[in-house]
Amino acid sequence: MPQFLLAAVYDPDTAPGFDSGVASGVDEFNRSLEAHGQLVTAVALTPPRKATTVSTCGRLGDGPLRPGGLQLGEFWIVEVDNRAAAQALAVRAARACGRGIELRELA
Repeated sequence: MPQFLLAAVYDPDTAPGFDSGVASGVDEFNRSLEAHGQLVTAVALTPPRKATTVSTCGRLGDGPLRPGGLQLGEFWIVEVDNRAAAQALAVRAARACGRGIELRELA
């Protein structure tokens, strides 16, 4: 069965943090995925300012690879029958977390 990445993106400079209403919506979405056997994993990330970048020569740097603008905030890996089912879940994820979702099939 195909697996898909649902990547929630946001601008950390302008987007508010999750309030309790959003957090409960995400929890409910996660429980629904689990109940339907669709959830492979769900992960929330620390803010981009806490990232470490590593160059191809091994040099370490502080902060995200591409500072400013949209950043990855959290993601889900789901397993569903087809792309249409994944698209429907992406719509639900966007509503649950209040963020745009990038949907990509895993190779």
